[in-house]
Amino acid sequence: FDETSWRNSAKTHWVWVASTANATCFRLDPNRSKEAFKRFTGILGQAPVVTDRYSAYNDVGRPHQYCLAHLIRDFRKYAERDGPDGEIGKLLEEDLCKICKTQRQFRAGEISVRSRNISFGHQKRRVSNHLIDGLADGAKELSELCDRLWESMDKLWTFSNYTDVDPTNNLAERDLRKLVIWRKKSYGTRSARGENFVEKISSIAKTKKKSKDNVFNFIVRAVKAFYLNQTAPFISVAQSF
Repeated sequence: FDETSWRNSAKTHWVWVASTANATCFRLDPNRSKEAFKRFTGILGQAPVVTDRYSAYNDVGRPHQYCLAHLIRDFRKYAERDGPDGEIGKLLEEDLCKICKTQRQFRAGEISVRSRNISFGHQKRRVSNHLIDGLADGAKELSELCDRLWESMDKLWTFSNYTDVDPTNNLAERDLRKLVIWRKKSYGTRSARGENFVEKISSIAKTKKKSKDNVFNFIVRAVKAFYLNQTAPFISVAQSF
């Protein structure tokens, strides 16, 4: 999951996105809140999810993975500092990058499950030790971050319990890019009807492209079905989440 800002009638709204390898679903909402997220996920199942650490995702109610790419960027900022913050930040950045690389190699079939799990065992111990060092020796901001991550350690490793879950939400970020460009070019929408159109056409287009289907042909079939009072073509999105 991910979210980004939107404009509707010159007011700030939000685009929420749920992405998998074969489907994408968008929802526009006036709020960026836990309640807005629940309205979105009410139609979805219980598959494991990957998110950033925004508070709206805290009670997601299913196996939950923190995006390691966000953490890598966070610790990269600390790595640029002098003293303990720089040293600890660099070590955590490097180890988190190694974790993501190991998972990429596994997903690409370059290493076995056993090799992956052995690597994860070593990496998990190193990350745990670095977080303790950050908690004890880091400046207040770094110490607090390490403390929060230590308390949520399981959310750094949820992906390792599955063969088809990544440790980042890069997929959702990529799926949002077209809507970010749309917002910048058109300044958003001006009505609930406009938002409804953006939700539906974007979800359809992104999902059909993932299955390498012709988006235009699908839309033509849907329009014809509407005017001929026929059953519309259907995409079973919910079963993909």
